[in-house]
Amino acid sequence: MRKAKIIRTRQVVSPLLTLLAAVALSGVTTVHASDNTDKTPAVNESVQSSATSQQGQAAATDRKAGTLSDDDLEKLIDRSDATPTQDILKMKDGVPSDQQEAWLTVAKRVADQDLSTSHREQVILYNETKIVVPAPKAAAPSAESDASNQASNASAQNPSSAASSAAASSSSSSAAASSSSQSKPEAAPAKNEAASAAATPAPVTDNRYVSVTDKNAVLYADLNGTKKQEGAAVYQRTFKSQAKYQKDGVTYLALYDANQTLQGYMNQASIKVAAGAGGVWTNASGYASLTKPGQDVYGNLDTKQVIKKSDDVLDNTYFISGAYHHLDGQVYYSLYDSHNNWLGYMAGSGFETVNSAEGAWAAASGYAKVVDKNYAIYNSFKFDATGSTDHYYQQYFKKVGQYHHVNGAVYYSVFDLFGHWLGYVNSAAVQNVTIANPEGTWQADDRYVTVTDNRATLYSDFNWTKKQAATAVMLQTFKSTGKYHNLNGLTYLSLYDKDGNWRGYINQQSITAGVSDGGAWLPANAYTTFTAANVNAYADFNQQKVATSGAGLVNQTVNISGQYHAFGGVVYYSIYDVRGKWLGYVDASQVKTTSSAAGLWLPHDGYLTTTQSGQMIYTNLDSFAGGRTTTANYQRTFRIMGEYKHYNGATYYSLYDGNGNWMGYLNSALGSESKEAQGVWMNYNANVLITASNAALYSSFFNMTRDTSSLYGGVYQVSGKYSHVNGTTYYSLYDGNRWLGYLASWATTPYMDYYDWTKPSQSKPYPDVNMYPNLSIEVDIAKQRVYIKNGSTNLYTMYASTGIDNSTPRGHFAIQTERGYSFYNANEGMGARYWTSFLDHGVYLFHSVPTDANGNYIVSQAKMLGKQPGSHGCVRLTIPDAQWINAHIKVGTPVYIY
Repeated sequence: MRKAKIIRTRQVVSPLLTLLAAVALSGVTTVHASDNTDKTPAVNESVQSSATSQQGQAAATDRKAGTLSDDDLEKLIDRSDATPTQDILKMKDGVPSDQQEAWLTVAKRVADQDLSTSHREQVILYNETKIVVPAPKAAAPSAESDASNQASNASAQNPSSAASSAAASSSSSSAAASSSSQSKPEAAPAKNEAASAAATPAPVTDNRYVSVTDKNAVLYADLNGTKKQEGAAVYQRTFKSQAKYQKDGVTYLALYDANQTLQGYMNQASIKVAAGAGGVWTNASGYASLTKPGQDVYGNLDTKQVIKKSDDVLDNTYFISGAYHHLDGQVYYSLYDSHNNWLGYMAGSGFETVNSAEGAWAAASGYAKVVDKNYAIYNSFKFDATGSTDHYYQQYFKKVGQYHHVNGAVYYSVFDLFGHWLGYVNSAAVQNVTIANPEGTWQADDRYVTVTDNRATLYSDFNWTKKQAATAVMLQTFKSTGKYHNLNGLTYLSLYDKDGNWRGYINQQSITAGVSDGGAWLPANAYTTFTAANVNAYADFNQQKVATSGAGLVNQTVNISGQYHAFGGVVYYSIYDVRGKWLGYVDASQVKTTSSAAGLWLPHDGYLTTTQSGQMIYTNLDSFAGGRTTTANYQRTFRIMGEYKHYNGATYYSLYDGNGNWMGYLNSALGSESKEAQGVWMNYNANVLITASNAALYSSFFNMTRDTSSLYGGVYQVSGKYSHVNGTTYYSLYDGNRWLGYLASWATTPYMDYYDWTKPSQSKPYPDVNMYPNLSIEVDIAKQRVYIKNGSTNLYTMYASTGIDNSTPRGHFAIQTERGYSFYNANEGMGARYWTSFLDHGVYLFHSVPTDANGNYIVSQAKMLGKQPGSHGCVRLTIPDAQWINAHIKVGTPVYIY
């Protein structure tokens, strides 16, 4: 493979530069897409060496395992744009970004192979770069051309000898061209082209001051495009141009610094010519505060003529209206006062630059007395007035700083004598004064004081240096050992803590003095319940004398009517009982407080059975509001889940029902307590009829011994009862003297000569008809009973009275649509309520016991209920039973009468 030249019109700054150079050294011509390919400066040896090194690194990288193999990458070469004289190789989509250089290596190898067989020019299109591998020519480049290229490289590295090198190169090239022309006429143009590229342009003398005005300017180390500096590193710098060169149609200036040292070469388009060494004027703004003495003010930047010293205008503030970046490397600013009078030029290092017209802050101290009422006090230098000196006339300010404004005025930053910053005031409004002891003279003090103002501040000095905010010591008690009557009219106390540490000065208005080491009495209104017998109430703040022992306080709720934050660090509550008797001081850390007179919640677990009717169950133990009474909950048992020892002396239990619903608070004296869920035993004597055949009999709660199947329909004696927390009442059941067990009351009904036709037949709730899909009604004429069933399961039993002389039809029927509230049959002389038809659409009915013409129930007929037939064919029921069937039994429900 023959060695090819590299054609480049400008230096290509790219991460691929090294790789492209490596490709070039192996016989490839590289052309950037936007370059002019007619210009052919040679590549110097240092670039070739670097490229060779990078080529080796690239090859090593190619040997690493990647996502795609070389065979895969070769498949991603597009040859579709080939011409009769060229093979064009392009990159297809799908090459990973980190394998594009590997693709280029593969494409180069393929181009070499194709060149050996097709003898056509190979062109690789890689991103924005065109890489050309020429077809073989008749002759190789001559030795004279190589020598000319080397001479060109040497002259480019030494601009000072450019002219002589160019002449020598030109002479040598001409001779070589003449000789070559006679023996090899086809190679002459190539030799002449190489000689032209190697020539260094001749310098033209220049003698100008120039300033860099292009933010993207580049300073080259030579005329071959080797960068030295660029951008911000050279922007706005001023140089001396001593020579200029024409190259590739561009004028380059040789730039020198103030020490006559060559700094490099720059495109003339990146500079502006200055009138002198000061450089060109550049835009600059802001303000200059002349706070440094001994600084020079210049009238001319070329001659460095000093027209005054900064001492003459020290502390004044000026406008900055432009800048010059001098050849000496410093920046000089042109300064004006507020009347547009020019001060001169000053180096930026000679003053303090600020962004606002008031200038730089300067120290000021001491006091000033307001002597003019007609000045504003400003919150900022936007001159937004927040006050006036009229309000402070003849009063004193404390100065903490000053500003020399560009308008010529001096403004003091001032505080009042209470340490509050007021703002900025013109110095013309005040008169500086000397005050020897503004804090006043020390006077002895010997008091215990409690901090009671959380807005106050503890100061470490009378310059109002904040030592601690009062919020950190609020309600603490200190010893005041001295006081000062300040110039501001207030008295300040010097405070010490119990360990003898000085805590600072505080305004006397921020404390409350106490009569002892207990500190000041402070109001309080709370309650606490004593839960332990070892917490005493004391008669003093040293806990030496007991006022009330813990044994006398335990389980008692007391009122806290005041508190003391003692000097020793302990907080004491002053406590009273409900009769207003003072009980003593108690250590606050030993008790818990509450805002409620009920006191603290205390744990208590048990069961309470209410034993008094007409008493309130409260929902609030402060207002004693309530929503329930024991009348509706008489002899019910509730779960006790906590108690309160109220300030009024009573104990209130917090009660819950068997489902976990909170019921309220009840005075413990209104019930009897039990440890068991069935509550307390209650005396009850009655005879009952067993109305359920499958109810459980318990020997204890809940140990079932048998059911009531053998007792069903019998009459037994009750000698007592329990109202269980689950809501059920259990009878203690006897058969004569033989105890049978505990039986739920719903399985019985009180025994009498007749049944109570005003009540439901059973004490348990009626069934929910929506829960039973196979609901039916059965009427047992022999037993005078009605059964509500679901399938074969009896859900509810009702007392009934059917038709006399078997007038109630037997058979299978169904509930019909006809039903109503009441009727009256004049022929029979009676009617009924809550009727529901089951046959002949209003003829045969379920209804209540009969009524007379006035709607009154006929008692003599009602007493037959459950005992004997009495109707004319209908089925009579108790009033609630008839009402329930009328309201809940659906049309179509089967009815079976037997």
